[in-house]
Amino acid sequence: MSIIINVTTEGKDLTAWVSELGQRSRFIFRVFFSSHYENIFFKDVENGRWIEEDLGYTELAQKVGKLICKELELPSIHVPKLLNWHFEKINDQDFCFGFTTFMMGDQVAYEIYDAKKKYLYTIFELGEDNWEMLGNTPYIMGKTDPLFIAQVINTLTAYSENPE
Repeated sequence: MSIIINVTTEGKDLTAWVSELGQRSRFIFRVFFSSHYENIFFKDVENGRWIEEDLGYTELAQKVGKLICKELELPSIHVPKLLNWHFEKINDQDFCFGFTTFMMGDQVAYEIYDAKKKYLYTIFELGEDNWEMLGNTPYIMGKTDPLFIAQVINTLTAYSENPE
């Protein structure tokens, strides 16, 4: 699904083409501006503010997010998700991700978020070290690091074995 919005930024009126990346409920959009600038914009599930990928909580992100919500008639009320954050150093590299859990049938599912709060995918264990990934669009899959996924799974396994 694509829409067109008009946004004023830095004193300039711009037209922007907005495309959803994945499910609308994930609030992740690629935006192409008439100025030839483009970026990914998404909603922070914890606080409801809009984020411009790699730039954070910018004024442009708030304007674009508000216009997207208005155009797509998305709810204006934010229901926060409280993410669990995992931080550790592995081979002198920071490893960080956020997650929340919910039941999918009789299995525990995990929504995974990157360190910059962008939804990545939902995973759940099928049993005997078999995991399945859902919600993965071609955009996300093109940027997916298999080593990151393996470390996330190892970490989640440890959390489920030691829930304290």
